[in-house]
Amino acid sequence: MRQKTVSFFSAIFMFIGSLAQLIFTPNVIRVDFDNVVDEIRPVHNIGRMPEYETGSEVNRLFTEANMTSCRTHDIRATDIHNIFPDFSKDADDESAYSFSECDKVIESIIDTGMEPFFRLGVSYSHPVREREFLLPPNDYDKWAQICEHIIMHYNEGWADGFDYNIKYWEIWNEPENSDDLSDNHFWLGTDEEFFRLYDTAAKYLKQRFPSLKIGGYGSCGFYALTKTNALNTGATPRNKYFVTCFENFLKYIEEHDSPMDFFSWHSYTTTEKNARYVEYVRESLAKAGYGDAEIIVDEWNYNPMENDKIDRRYGANQTSMLIMFQNEGIDMAHYYDGDDDGQMWAGLFVKGRQPSSAYYGFWAFGQLYKLGGQAKIKNLRLREDLYALAASGDDGQALLIANVSDKKDRKLKIDAGDYTVEKCMTVNENCEWIEIPLPEKIESGSILYITFNKG
Repeated sequence: MRQKTVSFFSAIFMFIGSLAQLIFTPNVIRVDFDNVVDEIRPVHNIGRMPEYETGSEVNRLFTEANMTSCRTHDIRATDIHNIFPDFSKDADDESAYSFSECDKVIESIIDTGMEPFFRLGVSYSHPVREREFLLPPNDYDKWAQICEHIIMHYNEGWADGFDYNIKYWEIWNEPENSDDLSDNHFWLGTDEEFFRLYDTAAKYLKQRFPSLKIGGYGSCGFYALTKTNALNTGATPRNKYFVTCFENFLKYIEEHDSPMDFFSWHSYTTTEKNARYVEYVRESLAKAGYGDAEIIVDEWNYNPMENDKIDRRYGANQTSMLIMFQNEGIDMAHYYDGDDDGQMWAGLFVKGRQPSSAYYGFWAFGQLYKLGGQAKIKNLRLREDLYALAASGDDGQALLIANVSDKKDRKLKIDAGDYTVEKCMTVNENCEWIEIPLPEKIESGSILYITFNKG
């Protein structure tokens, strides 16, 4: 009896020890490549491109990164008022539409292998000089019919058009950009007027094109939630207004039974804070009866104003966001933006249109996306500044790691069972993409992309 008791307690202690090792050895990344737990989703997409010409060499970098989607917002040729410049004309009249410039944009996006994520609305506009474009349309039904004909042009060949089968159509962008109607760069109507425009257009377009994804509204985001986690204190009135507008929007569309295939929102802050926003959006949509709607972050950039240069750490920060979006179940995301104009929010290129440290993180994620399946990482917890994602498929296995610590290198050990390291890539201090032996530590502000062989 004593021997059985000792054996029982020995087994318990061994189990506790094994569990503790699994949980509390955060420097060891334990990957089970034979256990696929999810699909890798396209969160490594962009808004805007450097050029709108087919055959562009710089745009081929998006192809090489296996990106799937380019959002058209802030590409002025795609704005409604540029496609249909005279609102007094008949929405059925082909001659009332000017598609030529927009056609070039859409063709160049498709040339890369990406699909346009078409924003129906206006780009950033001056609230005084371009006031007429920001006012609510005087006929909401007609505005929806204009959108219908734009979709017909690109998906059904109308007006010497195309058969692109563009799936995602987003109604407007940041209508709540400011609670001061004299200083809103996207919408000079009231919240209620926008809600009505969304309801009118979404119902009309969804009935006309039931197989397409119709949604919106490119929300400004939820920064107020991470000031004190209370809406009434610790956040600016403008940030609180973003949240209030979102909640009122959900209430309105729930009451009016408005269709919404996806909800889109924006965020320019850290990975940790964005994880909180994802949770809030998911819970809010479910509570309003839209739990099946896709969650799309179609403008994001990791704290662009806090980076004074695009260095190696910039790439690690952006890569951590990609990993978090995948692990938190985001359906799609678009980094703002994919241009090469040198602005801090356009960080995929450096001078001379050379890939930046951030681009290589997107490229690495694109290789995981191509593999297809998210493999299980068995650790219940890694260090808070380490982000890791594993993928497995018929073409191989790979692991992407980002260390976003400000100063601390982290010891690194990978337990992949029967799989052994084939190749390890990283961004060095000169922001070059190089192959290295698997290191014993991952340096602060860096990423590793590792491929594996079995046996």
